[in-house]
Amino acid sequence: MQPENYILKEKVLLGMSGGTDSSVSAMMLLEQGYDVTGITFHFHDLPSADKAISDARKLCESLKINHLVLDARQAFSAQVLSYFRDEYLAGKTPFPCAVCNRDLKWNLIFREADRLDCEKVAMGHYAGITQQDKQYFIREGVDPDKDQSFFLWGINRNFLPRIIFPLGNYLKKDVRKMAGDAGFPSIEKKKDSLGACFCEGDYRPLLKQLTPDAERYFKAGNFVDEAGNILGKHQGYPLFTVGQRRGLGIHLNRAVFVKSIRPEENEVVLAPFNNMFRSSFYVKDYIIADEKLFGNDFDTDVRIRYRKQNNRGRISFENNMILVELETPLESVAPGQTAVFYRDGLVLGGGFIV
Repeated sequence: MQPENYILKEKVLLGMSGGTDSSVSAMMLLEQGYDVTGITFHFHDLPSADKAISDARKLCESLKINHLVLDARQAFSAQVLSYFRDEYLAGKTPFPCAVCNRDLKWNLIFREADRLDCEKVAMGHYAGITQQDKQYFIREGVDPDKDQSFFLWGINRNFLPRIIFPLGNYLKKDVRKMAGDAGFPSIEKKKDSLGACFCEGDYRPLLKQLTPDAERYFKAGNFVDEAGNILGKHQGYPLFTVGQRRGLGIHLNRAVFVKSIRPEENEVVLAPFNNMFRSSFYVKDYIIADEKLFGNDFDTDVRIRYRKQNNRGRISFENNMILVELETPLESVAPGQTAVFYRDGLVLGGGFIV
């Protein structure tokens, strides 16, 4: 029997990468009175994965909280790495983080949270959760340089009432200072991770490794202009992405960019920058809060790149897809990437560019 003044702490399961942000999130949640358990996902076999697990475990030991490791390598390979490979082979530009968030990571952590009877799930993302008109929305973090709401549009909306983002109202520099003030100078000075967690550096060697019949795709083909004239040779269309300018391996007397990719012909279409703009595009496999939030006006902020300035757009629905019409044309709209829709800092939804 508990004493009369005993207060049952609310249990929270915190995703921990071993980095500064999730580490400080653990400290903040403890200060706020939560019963915290840390969990680290083992997604791949790079040395960075072992270090992340080790660093997260050490911090949890220092804070005297439980720490779990979930081996999700098989699921990650089947759902994320296969997607990464297949999109490049289809001539698209994949966005693995969006697929992982939508299909894997958040589903796994909520499954574990339910198993452990944790009422809440937390992550060290620079974002927030807001309730408005009886609906929950992801909102932008206050740090414009670190805001991560762009990556989170695909989270199952039923999860939102249970999510905590402890860092949403803080600047990264202040979060680093918190780590130092708490007596963890090594965490304060940790470098931020960049790019896909499973790929250190150039993605092309990994792509070839993941492709069983690589010689079918990585073979000589043509660079062509928009009229189909041959400009030069390349060593396989999956080595290129829409909008790419550097590293083309072709030397012309003018600047050119990858405008489109034709997998069937093994052709990469090059064009001058002025021809890279589009005023509309379609989005598929979308998740949105409510179709009623969109009307006939250009009243939605459309973002197609992380840290890219918002562009005003009009959103309409056609044949299980979203038509995005832009007030100002955008350059290098890449099939396979994501478009995320905002209004007043709230994420209304997003999907994959066709």
